[in-house]
Amino acid sequence: MDNNKNIRVICQCLYVLNLPKQRFFWDDHRTHKLYSGRAIGLHVLAQLLQLKSYEDITEQLQAHPELGQIFGMTSVSGPQLSRETKALCTDTLQDLFYHLIGQIQERTKDGNGFSPSIGRLHLIDATDIRLPDFLGSWARCGSRKTGVRLHVRLVVADSDTVFPDKVIASTVNVREAKVSLELTLEDDVTYVMDRGYEKSEHVEKWLTDGIQFVVRVRDLLQLHPVPGTERTIPSSESAQTRILQDVDVLTNKTTKPARLVAFADETGRQYRVLTSRWDLTADEIALIYKNRWRIELFFKWVKQHLKLVKLHGSHPDGVWNQLFLSLIAFAVSLLLKLNLQTPKTQWQVLKLVRTYMYKMWEELENAVFRPPTRKSRGRQKVNGFGPSCKLPQRIILL
Repeated sequence: MDNNKNIRVICQCLYVLNLPKQRFFWDDHRTHKLYSGRAIGLHVLAQLLQLKSYEDITEQLQAHPELGQIFGMTSVSGPQLSRETKALCTDTLQDLFYHLIGQIQERTKDGNGFSPSIGRLHLIDATDIRLPDFLGSWARCGSRKTGVRLHVRLVVADSDTVFPDKVIASTVNVREAKVSLELTLEDDVTYVMDRGYEKSEHVEKWLTDGIQFVVRVRDLLQLHPVPGTERTIPSSESAQTRILQDVDVLTNKTTKPARLVAFADETGRQYRVLTSRWDLTADEIALIYKNRWRIELFFKWVKQHLKLVKLHGSHPDGVWNQLFLSLIAFAVSLLLKLNLQTPKTQWQVLKLVRTYMYKMWEELENAVFRPPTRKSRGRQKVNGFGPSCKLPQRIILL
């Protein structure tokens, strides 16, 4: 991606994909109009603009002639888009997503991670997307639950930048522990997981392979302290965290000891986490687990700001493709933010991209770096009341 000021913002977005006029030999056999490259570009555009249906995509194409010049067609129908969404090759979309993630990794390789002493964190969790009971019967789990599950490994590159670098899509009947070994392969990062990924056999393998991890364990899991390994609990550095226990433990199914750190948060709720990071303090271990919440914020961001809560269709191929198209749109929006080198958040940049989508890139840059128009400190309160407010008068009852 470059900073050509004389092209439109939409062109800059699609320049990242480099796909609108590209044809794939196997996918586009006998396709005359809506090539795979065009379909992917239209879908990513729909994600960035948060369009709600195929009809909205077709209206965008007809309302903006510049789109016709970019995609090489002036109109497309909703049924065509629906058919092409199901016909897209999921492996192609997955490869495109990882290609964009590779660019993000290259741009953020100099980041300090969570902190210089802790390093990079990989947060692992899953989120569910519900499907209609009848049309989504192929993804049914039990008698009531129907949907798909997105297992994500989220990289904390620095305090402001997070992105998924590994994704496994499945139906909701695939439990988190079944895919945890596929998401924990590197030994130079720390994996942070919730209770769904805790399994004694996996903990044993991580300890054997030298994998760094912090995983919360269930309250019912029996842990046996190793004699002589209990550590003195110093006064907590954080006023919001109270360390309760710090000791090496074994489970009924493990032969290698792991470190147990038990702590309570500001509300008094207690947590027990197992870890292989003996080089950190108990406060740092608690802080690492508390930052697992950032992956929940990532899921919330994608569901709110991109089209991931309510999918366009319920066909299996279409569902898997829409999941990866949403992740591709997330990667494009993050690359735009990194390219602009702005302290604004990714959501602030995405809002401006939506506003200036059909304007020149220079106008978007001016909007991003425009100084705030408000120069005063605003109306200051005095003793809890604004300057124009009168103090309450005593009410006299006659």
